[in-house]
Amino acid sequence: MAKNSASKKSKSSSKNSQDQQKQTRKPGELTRFQKVVIVLFVVVFAMSTLAGALASVFQSSQSDQTVELTVDNIDSQFESTVADLENTVSENPEDTTSLRSLGDNYMTWGSYVKVLAKNDADTEHSNELFEKAISAYDKILELGDDSDVRINRAMCQSYMGDYDGSIAALTELTEAEPDNASAWLNLGVVYRSNSQDDKALEVLNKAIELDPDDAEGIKSHAESIISSITGEDTTTDDTTTDDTGADDTATDTGADDTADTSSEQADGEN
Repeated sequence: MAKNSASKKSKSSSKNSQDQQKQTRKPGELTRFQKVVIVLFVVVFAMSTLAGALASVFQSSQSDQTVELTVDNIDSQFESTVADLENTVSENPEDTTSLRSLGDNYMTWGSYVKVLAKNDADTEHSNELFEKAISAYDKILELGDDSDVRINRAMCQSYMGDYDGSIAALTELTEAEPDNASAWLNLGVVYRSNSQDDKALEVLNKAIELDPDDAEGIKSHAESIISSITGEDTTTDDTTTDDTGADDTATDTGADDTADTSSEQADGEN
């Protein structure tokens, strides 16, 4: 009897702990699994090798079991979170925080489906997710301008293959905010994705000029893309700088996602 009682208490304690973790997670916050997959996607996209570049299995950090990376499994990781956010937004259409989380989740979800797509149906599915992300971002922009949201929206266009629309949107942003290093970086990513390498080099060098100390991680990201274009290592030691502290090698070079996020997302291509 004592053993059974102890076992029940242990199971109850474990369940309470899991419930507490669910309660402490903020609305729209990505799960641990999603965050790990995000890192994998960012690395893959930064190398500009979307098709077949992601491993077929993923060793979950939450258990000793392997989780096969399929579109269905990725869908299952986002469906619940997105459904909750959709409900929140329907109750309060001006909740920009929830709208941003909704857009970011759709964008990230669509990115992974794009990576794992094996047929036209999967590709169509990823595009539908990007369109939903754009819809959420548009609602935010109707309530007020937001440069980060404009960048993410433009990157969704790029992921869907609308390079002209994405370039136009990012160019407009760089003209309105010429000191926005992230906008220049993402514009370079899109140019690179569209095989416009000369233009990519030009705007990536501009991004480097705006983040000479790599305070935002933009300089190093831009240099890695430049290296993929030129085949040369553009990074230098911190001691190799001019009077302004800018990296001579990077700026002399001449001028890939995500955002993140993506974002991060920047190279969201994230």
